[in-house]
Amino acid sequence: MDINLVVSVALATLLLYSSIAKTLSYQDFKTTIQQLKFPLYFTWLVVAVEGIIAVLLVLDFTQQIGHFAAMLLFLSFYVVAGLAIYKKLNISCNCFGKSSEEKLGWGTIWKVTPLLLLALIGLSVDRSLALTSMNLTEMISCVGLTVGILNMYFMLKNRKLLLEGGS
Repeated sequence: MDINLVVSVALATLLLYSSIAKTLSYQDFKTTIQQLKFPLYFTWLVVAVEGIIAVLLVLDFTQQIGHFAAMLLFLSFYVVAGLAIYKKLNISCNCFGKSSEEKLGWGTIWKVTPLLLLALIGLSVDRSLALTSMNLTEMISCVGLTVGILNMYFMLKNRKLLLEGGS
């Protein structure tokens, strides 16, 4: 399996998951945007950009653009997290909607760093294979692995809620 294909599918899966999660918990994400004092259209802009980048990453002729756009998006998340740290804001991240209750800050920076590295890897590796050359089993495995890792992350972040029985 080609590393570029794995990176593209993994990033696309994460961004699509994030976009859908933000849409499903729209009011919470809107509150985060309001608390950051950004215009309200940023709420849908972020959701749309994540979805568009996910599509760009899975189309063979736009993969490079998708990796570059993902890198810019992740860098913008650094700026927003840095702003929250600088202003000492106590704001819910809503990075993945209500999937994980986290505050915007250093945790966000640590979470975005591997994603930024994946985008950089995607920009720098050989593109000799097209995503369409990936067989269906490999693609499903990659998506499943990405969702599995994401769910393990959420379980670790929400372990307090799990131990308390959700109350």
